[in-house]
Amino acid sequence: MVTDHKQFWEKKILAWEEGRYGPPSEGRRLLEDIANRSSASLRFRLDITRQLLGPFVEGMRVVEVGCGSGLLAEDILAMGAVSYTGYDIAEAAVARARKRIEKKGIEGKTCFEARGVMDLPNFEADIVFSLGLLDWLNDEELESLFRADGSAHYLHSIAEKRTSISQLLHRIYVHLAYGRRTGSYVPRYYCVAELEPLIRRYNPVDVKVFRHPRLSFGALITNLPIDGL
Repeated sequence: MVTDHKQFWEKKILAWEEGRYGPPSEGRRLLEDIANRSSASLRFRLDITRQLLGPFVEGMRVVEVGCGSGLLAEDILAMGAVSYTGYDIAEAAVARARKRIEKKGIEGKTCFEARGVMDLPNFEADIVFSLGLLDWLNDEELESLFRADGSAHYLHSIAEKRTSISQLLHRIYVHLAYGRRTGSYVPRYYCVAELEPLIRRYNPVDVKVFRHPRLSFGALITNLPIDGL
């Protein structure tokens, strides 16, 4: 079964954002329980990304890949970035992002474009970040992303390959919720050591890893000089 990736996200991304970053759903069904556990870690991921990027974005050109509806755009600019550019494969997400920013009156410092990873330009950016994007990329797309990153500072989230109850539950959720329909188009789980050679091909700075219990089996990889990493 071959899934059209663009159509998958056009149908999924806005409802996914509302479900994951909104209040927990009610009920006792297995899928709801697993989704609520996942939502807590994703909301924490959003918060910790603000904290980790905060000390570094002032005066910087920032790019987010897989930006969805641009949930962090306003925060990035408020922390002093000179510009924010968001790329997402879903045109519906980009349209909502533009509408949100226009309401805030800060569209002059932002740019949103509907592009897949294979269509990205080489970034003219100081910092590039993504949340959840790498989990959905094949090897060719990963290389395209890190080539576009170039020598910029980066912060990317990954689902780290672990033996854990939370990851087992996530795999069950993925299969039951949509994996049966999409075939091979499901999230990937990484060992950091698998990604390092590819990242260092385009950016020689050591890869650092941020882990936290509230991220569940998620992790953030970066070359930013974050204290403690």
